[in-house]
Amino acid sequence: MWRPGLRWKQLFADKRARAIGVSNFQINHLERLLAETSIIPAVNQVELHPRFQQGPLRQFHAANGIVTEAWSPLGQGQSLSDQSIVAMSERYGRSTAQVVLRWHLQLGNVVIPKSVNPFRIQQNITGLDFELTETDMAQLARLDRSQVGSAA
Repeated sequence: MWRPGLRWKQLFADKRARAIGVSNFQINHLERLLAETSIIPAVNQVELHPRFQQGPLRQFHAANGIVTEAWSPLGQGQSLSDQSIVAMSERYGRSTAQVVLRWHLQLGNVVIPKSVNPFRIQQNITGLDFELTETDMAQLARLDRSQVGSAA
């Protein structure tokens, strides 16, 4: 039971929480957390999509055993109109969203795309039984704009 004033570090120390997750932490935040608490978060949920790939942060996560979870994995839909993604979707016989979700999975990201459309929800959880080629992955890597909030 939650008691006011009981801090998350104490919950973890008392083994009342098995894992700690964070959101929007950048490398400097994670370094500070590790230095001051020695707790490694299980997951860091960050904006991540083909136009904002967060390469250095994903590398830090991998080196420290932190799972990367992408919020806005489809770039608020902006990535779906990119011509290279459209061409891949046609070549694979998949939707553009499925191509982007497959890209995330091949990078090792956790993705939970948002949709209220039942057809899109179904598409998002099925049809991911294909793999992008190394050439396609390299082409998607070139879409990175490396700017915070670069979904536009």
